[in-house]
This record gives sequence, C-alpha cells and structure tokens, in this order.
Amino acid sequence: MMNPSQKTAVQTTDSLAPARLQQESRNVTMLPRHWEWLALQSRSASGTLRLLIDDARRDRDGAYRVQESKEKCYQFMRDMAGNRSHFEEAIRALFAANAAMFHEKIALWPAAIREEISTLSAPVWASVTEAESGS
Repeated sequence: MMNPSQKTAVQTTDSLAPARLQQESRNVTMLPRHWEWLALQSRSASGTLRLLIDDARRDRDGAYRVQESKEKCYQFMRDMAGNRSHFEEAIRALFAANAAMFHEKIALWPAAIREEISTLSAPVWASVTEAESGS
C-alpha cells in the first residue's frame, strides 16, 4: 500500500507527462457533410472537435444543461406517465419550453409524479425565464 507522499509523487509525474502521451485515439464515424464542415475550419478536425467538446462541457449558456433536463424529464414521463391523459401534448410543451401548456397538461396526474417532473424540468423553465428577462 502506498503512503500519501508516494501517491503525490506518482500524480506529479503523470501530470508532467507530454500531452501526446495522454491522448487516446479512437475512430469517429460522421456523415460526409460533417467531414466537409470540419475541412473548412481553421483547425485540424481533431482540434475542432476538441474545441467543440470543451465548449459543450463548459456549457456557458446552459443549453446543454437544458437539453439534458428535457431528456431526463421526458424519460421519466415516458416511464411513469406514458399512458396518462395528455401525455403527448405535455411532451410537446416540454420540448417547446411552453411552461403554461406543460403544467396545464400534467395538472391531473398524481402529485408524486408531478413533483418529480417539476424537479427534473426546473432548468427548462429557468432558462425560459432568463431568456424573457434578457439575462
């Protein structure tokens, strides 16, 4: 078993390793139009993809967080309320970010389901409020 000082030494050595040794190669399958777009960029295809991924991970405008919230909410609704009245209309309202219509369509669903849906969809409605206020 390593003592804490040995572990630190290993981490320091790893962090000093050249970047090329820390990269991993994998295949990416894309449509021709994607390759064409990548070819027009000022960076290499790998560099452009890394930049796009890093930007998505930072999620400055919250778009990825909102999309993830919509997807998680949809999956929960599909599993727990897929056979309930107004399910399809509620899903359409969710993806259109129409809060009034959404809450109207789920109003008669069981309270426990509505509460979980409210928690999962909160980032969607927060993003709509921010957009309306100009933030």
